[in-house]
Amino acid sequence: MPLVTNLIDDKSPLIKYDSTWLPGTSADDQSEDQYYHGTFTTNNVTNGQATFTFNGTTIWWYSALRNNHGTFVVQIDDETYGPYDGYSAVDQFLVPIFNISGLNQGAHQLTLTNTGSGTTLYVGADLIVWQSNVGNDDDQLITETIDDPDPRFQYQGSLWSSPSDVNVYSNGTGHYTEEQTSATLTFTVQMVTLFGKTGPSNGPYTVQLDGGQTNTYNATINLPYYGITLFHADNFGSGQHQLTITNTPSVSGQGLGIDYAIVSSLLRYITTTTSSSSYSQSTNSKQLSTGAIVGIAIPAATAALSFFLAFYFYRKWKATEATRNQLHSIYTSRR
Repeated sequence: MPLVTNLIDDKSPLIKYDSTWLPGTSADDQSEDQYYHGTFTTNNVTNGQATFTFNGTTIWWYSALRNNHGTFVVQIDDETYGPYDGYSAVDQFLVPIFNISGLNQGAHQLTLTNTGSGTTLYVGADLIVWQSNVGNDDDQLITETIDDPDPRFQYQGSLWSSPSDVNVYSNGTGHYTEEQTSATLTFTVQMVTLFGKTGPSNGPYTVQLDGGQTNTYNATINLPYYGITLFHADNFGSGQHQLTITNTPSVSGQGLGIDYAIVSSLLRYITTTTSSSSYSQSTNSKQLSTGAIVGIAIPAATAALSFFLAFYFYRKWKATEATRNQLHSIYTSRR
């Protein structure tokens, strides 16, 4: 079955930090550019926590090993692992300081807790990588990019507009609002990832999938970042789905910026619906719509190697469409 590998940067609102975590800056750390995207989030308070909820079987927490880093523990659901030690006399970056595999396919919650003290009090977050099994044996994923002007995105009235910094959005297009209003994305796939902007002018928002549980996030961060994962979900079955994202500003002027989505569907479902869906034209002509690509079926080991090499060579943020798509690609392999 397809083994899907996803990553999020430390700036993604999907990682929920308590108030003791702070964004790393070049003013405080001259090694900032050694981190993925040139960004990291740090904690130097005993019992400071960060939480991430994911659907999958395997997860890696990437950070650095440094001479001021200390111990931490990780809890997955009801099991606690560690303590682990993040100390190293020589700085090491893009290191998976925690990894676990063999989890049951399904929803899990990871909580990392700082247990350091003294001169080795720090622990950090650089990026998170996780893997999920999607579909059945012999399935193949078809992946498509849906840009924000696509009619599958619907925006409430005139409350959305083009952002002033639209030139650094994917394809030079984006939707932005400072009102408490919603946008919907309708799709017929098994996996969706929504990308947008985080920054000092952004704020809280909610996401609801198919009228189910409302998930609350916060896109406020010290500097503007683009092409950041605002939401991800997979393994929710075939048929038509609707994602609703709502800006819920806590103070006036906080906005929500939507850039694009990446959706993936199992080939068997696309084949079943070719007579009535837009995919039929793409499939029959063998010319996928703009942004659509066929998921790559390659051995898991090869995919992982390429994936982790990409971390090293693309660790600095580049505000261009090609680089963003490379950094946030979804890699699939046949298990």
